[in-house]
Amino acid sequence: MKTLFIDRDGTINKDCPYCHNPSDLFIYPDAVDLLQRYQDDGFRIIIVTNQSGIGRGYFTESQFKEFSDFMNDKLKENGIVISAIYYCPHKPEDSCNCRKPETGLFSEVLEDYKVDIPSSIVVGDRNEIDGEFARRIKLPFRLLRH
Repeated sequence: MKTLFIDRDGTINKDCPYCHNPSDLFIYPDAVDLLQRYQDDGFRIIIVTNQSGIGRGYFTESQFKEFSDFMNDKLKENGIVISAIYYCPHKPEDSCNCRKPETGLFSEVLEDYKVDIPSSIVVGDRNEIDGEFARRIKLPFRLLRH
């Protein structure tokens, strides 16, 4: 299935420092429009996000999941279904293979889903991270800045 791989903080929602509190959630209206267009065009939506706040001890995986569930509920109110969220909990200095622009999260998705790679795309707010991630997995990239 064609898949939209989309970044979270700064792309779907306003990037607050180490976002994890549901009360801090602000979803960009143009991100909702973009998600709706891709979904209407038959794309599966998967979030791929770096969450170093977990590795730094600023918030727990449980708090991350609570924030994600809250965000998903808000998106569902707009008819948008997020199929999955893949995240890297590591700090940049951990040199893991899952922190974007590394491709470990993409490999995880491919283990779990059948992806029509030639028809898929990456959307994010940072060319140096999300764009590089797209280039490494050989997918087109769309920059979304607010």
